[in-house]
Amino acid sequence: MGVAYTLDCKQCSYNHKVFLGIGFNYINLKTILEWYEQEEGRQQIKKYMNEEDIHFECYDGLYVCEQCGYLLNRTFLHIISKDYFYINSYDCPLCHVQMPQKPLLDEIEEISLKCPDCEEEKLEIQSYMDWD
Repeated sequence: MGVAYTLDCKQCSYNHKVFLGIGFNYINLKTILEWYEQEEGRQQIKKYMNEEDIHFECYDGLYVCEQCGYLLNRTFLHIISKDYFYINSYDCPLCHVQMPQKPLLDEIEEISLKCPDCEEEKLEIQSYMDWD
């Protein structure tokens, strides 16, 4: 199950909703293929979804740009076979550097996220809904 959060800055008007975690459509590669958008990842899913010795990790996470602090809520996909692995990647839409390899997931309430707009205030993080 996933959790939806609001991220609010009390210094400026930054307000963002993020969805983290997994739902029923994340259970196997065939169902992930139905909704997954990134073309490179879709090709990797098609290539490996019928293999028996495949492990994968797929969830919605929060990428934090190490350069500018931009927050990007996107799907993390990691496919592992006995002789191959794939990890999707994203570039920051703001400064165009590569985002960290793995996003935040459960630890979002335990860390301090700086406001990406004003860069002066820590964001208030509050869960508001469980999602499937």
